[in-house]
Amino acid sequence: MSERIADRTMDEDDPISGVDTDWSQVAQRHYEPEESGELTTAIIYTIAEAEGISPTEVMSPPLYECVDTAAVENMFFGTDVTGGSRQGVGMVEFQYTDYLVKVRSDGWVQVYEPTETGLS
Repeated sequence: MSERIADRTMDEDDPISGVDTDWSQVAQRHYEPEESGELTTAIIYTIAEAEGISPTEVMSPPLYECVDTAAVENMFFGTDVTGGSRQGVGMVEFQYTDYLVKVRSDGWVQVYEPTETGLS
């Protein structure tokens, strides 16, 4: 199954994007370093979308207390020693307040919220 978002297709069956049953995706945004500015901005906008607030209201805790966005941006989207762009594959995940945030090397920033589990 694929979901079309902002002229990009994200494969929901991709094992990298597989989600623990305790989390439900509530927002996502595709980050393009050549066009989108800083990774920090993409993460803040995605968290704001998940919370239903303006990006300027995402303030506490400061994002830098949860993740080193400069390191993630350099690792996935920076240049290698030859000056070319990195082609690594991976994902970084961290918790921001009650949300699980995933940053994938393909540019997807995804925000998940915990789900209620039914009692049997």
